[in-house]
Amino acid sequence: MDKKQKILIVDDAKFNRDILKEILGDTYNYLEAENGNQAIQMIGENIGIDLMLLDINMPQMNGFEVLEIMKRSQCIAETPVIMISSEDAVNTMRKAYELGITDYITRPFDSVIVKKRVQNTLGLYMNQKHLINVVYDQVYEKEENNNIMIQIMSNILGSRNSESREHILHIKTATEMMLRQLVKVTDAYPLTEADIALITTASSLHDIGKIRIPEEILNKPGRLTDEEFKIMKNHSELGAAIIKDMDFPQDYPLVHTAWEICRWHHERWDGKGYPDGLKGEEIPISAQVVAIVDVYDALTSERCYKKAFDHDTAIQMILDGQCGQFNPILLKCLKELSIQLSKMLNKEMDDNKYSHEIQRLSNEILSDKSLPSQIYSQSLVKVMQEKIDFFKSNSGMNSIDYNAASGQLTILNGNQQILCQRNNPKIDLFKEFGVNEEDAQYIRVLLHQTSVQNKEISVQIKATVENNSQMYKIKLHTLWSPMKKDVCIGIIGYFDTVK
Repeated sequence: MDKKQKILIVDDAKFNRDILKEILGDTYNYLEAENGNQAIQMIGENIGIDLMLLDINMPQMNGFEVLEIMKRSQCIAETPVIMISSEDAVNTMRKAYELGITDYITRPFDSVIVKKRVQNTLGLYMNQKHLINVVYDQVYEKEENNNIMIQIMSNILGSRNSESREHILHIKTATEMMLRQLVKVTDAYPLTEADIALITTASSLHDIGKIRIPEEILNKPGRLTDEEFKIMKNHSELGAAIIKDMDFPQDYPLVHTAWEICRWHHERWDGKGYPDGLKGEEIPISAQVVAIVDVYDALTSERCYKKAFDHDTAIQMILDGQCGQFNPILLKCLKELSIQLSKMLNKEMDDNKYSHEIQRLSNEILSDKSLPSQIYSQSLVKVMQEKIDFFKSNSGMNSIDYNAASGQLTILNGNQQILCQRNNPKIDLFKEFGVNEEDAQYIRVLLHQTSVQNKEISVQIKATVENNSQMYKIKLHTLWSPMKKDVCIGIIGYFDTVK
């Protein structure tokens, strides 16, 4: 594959175009346009132009008109432009820079200057695109890790208590909503985005102590006796002990926050909670928030020992103090979030639970004018969301994740994680899983036939997983570059036994 960067030279004089190609040499691939109309058409075809060298004075459409169209469509931030002109008037140069050019070169050309400015511009934009890709990967990894942890906790608790699975997910969603509302209504708790993400993640561990509660008490269909309730209340201390006993430094922010929430999410503002009788601001804000959303979800959820209250009744019970006293500011937040919480209760919440962090990072990127603009950034976010949605819809199955840029393939198979690198002679993936060459070639052909319009393939093959040879169904979903036509940037998928 030709990996040379692509330069579009826009000049009505063939002589000038040839000079520029001669100066720059065979390091790049060249496209040529005789006027502005041709240039705009080429850009619209999305053929992956890395740099444009643009003349000002041309027939049909001059360089300034080209820049104005590119600025309106926001593609000038994705395709850097070096303006070429015989004019060195300050007003001309100022106008060009105001329209978004990266650099300005005057005729007659100095070959050294032309080479260096082209190299510097291309290098700058490559670094910027790399930065966005790094952010993309980090957000995806972070959200996936969080999601995996939550699923683990849901499954662990859900295996012992069917109510816990949905409860954990509700608590996580409602905690984030409350924290964001809290930041809006007061400066008393200066929470950063990192703080919000940390508390939200840690909230999923709030009931981990129930693992150590006897099952006959945990799942008792009727009211608990005083002695049984005393044992049940121990789950907060047991959870904190589990966190403390983990082989992690206790000063890790996530570990410390999870410990606080586990131990104190049943404390109350007036000091009448448990286990330590903390009052007011003695209770960390993380535990305060989880406490109030925990009560809300408990009231609105059907349990083996009670019917669910409707949303409005539950909100009013909390506001009236029927479930203990809470921070007045949090009561205000709860009241203001009533509609959103009602939607959550009715499962009408937006399924895109990852959008807050994604959007925040995208906005940070977009606010920095030195970086590519919204079109590129939003396209990357869409690819990431596509990836997340695929894994969400196929959760619980063995997963495949291949990054074409890094060449890394990750296979998650229940008890086993396999990492391998492209072109690593030590690992032949198909041989690793006992797939015959005919089936392997068939998969390669099907993948080669995928496109932006037709991204998925499904096959059934015989493979060996954990020394067990049987038929597997494989579904693969190709990911495509948002910026370069017909460029595959990765493959995700899952495999499962044929029933």
